[in-house]
Amino acid sequence: MKDTAIIIINWNGWQDTVECLESFEWPVPDAHFFILDNASTDDSLPQLESYLTGHSIPYLLCSPEELGSKEKGTHQVTLVRNPVNQGFGGGNNVILRYLSGTDHYQYAWLLNNDTTVKKDSLPEMIRYMKSDPRLAFCGSVLLDYYKPELIQCCSVNYYKYLGVSKLYLKNRLWEEIDKSHATISDPSTVYQIGASLLVDMEKLKQIGLMDEIFFMYSEEADWQIRAKKSGYNNGLAWKSVVYHKGNVSTANKKHLFFYHYNRSSIILTRKNFGFLPALTATFALIGVTLIRTRGAFKAFWYGLGGIRSGWTAHF
Repeated sequence: MKDTAIIIINWNGWQDTVECLESFEWPVPDAHFFILDNASTDDSLPQLESYLTGHSIPYLLCSPEELGSKEKGTHQVTLVRNPVNQGFGGGNNVILRYLSGTDHYQYAWLLNNDTTVKKDSLPEMIRYMKSDPRLAFCGSVLLDYYKPELIQCCSVNYYKYLGVSKLYLKNRLWEEIDKSHATISDPSTVYQIGASLLVDMEKLKQIGLMDEIFFMYSEEADWQIRAKKSGYNNGLAWKSVVYHKGNVSTANKKHLFFYHYNRSSIILTRKNFGFLPALTATFALIGVTLIRTRGAFKAFWYGLGGIRSGWTAHF
């Protein structure tokens, strides 16, 4: 059986990464971990090495250029030291690009470092992926890490004329949901969130990697919309549950959230839906940002800057 590559991106968040790793039952069968440190400015790398060594988890430390030099050795973790912060898409692409050149991995599981998993989180995604040959991507049910009875996300619907995304079933009680089926409004704009996303590696070779014009947010939406244009679908594995903290990288930097969210929304809309939806999304985002920033001038100004950057971006 081919392995699953589990890809975790770390940026100044080794505590979350360690907690994510601790949620697994080691050794993890038929899986290999790739932890990419995205040029952290704290002591993430030595802390992660200390954790792996202290828990007797064999690992290899390497640069992106050295990936694969000892890949099939006895280690179950490859710790990759990325010299620059390439964001979510670019960081994951470092590993996915390498994986695409091998035949060792049937699936890649993109997993946020601010998540914790259950024993059956991955097996249920694989089981669901195998149930439909058209699936290129499979997502998990994300429950709120701090309030685990509440749903954080069960797929995402993107409203192209507004430039905003709606997390399906957000804040609903998980126990009250009929899990026999999912209800989505527009299959052409529904995607699975990247916090827990299983990717079929053979189909990835046809679809291509994530577009690195997105530094943060919307890259997985663009990826899955592109896949649909090639005849592939995404789906939600209702029995795969992952607990997610959410927005850890911008938790204390709300201005950066509004900048990257707005920038990515405009790029996503321009690239996939054309000028008119992007224009209407611009006005909608200005209003939404004004309401959501609640008088915080810096955050609002950065939000406007993100919109401007989205319009000047070249792709």
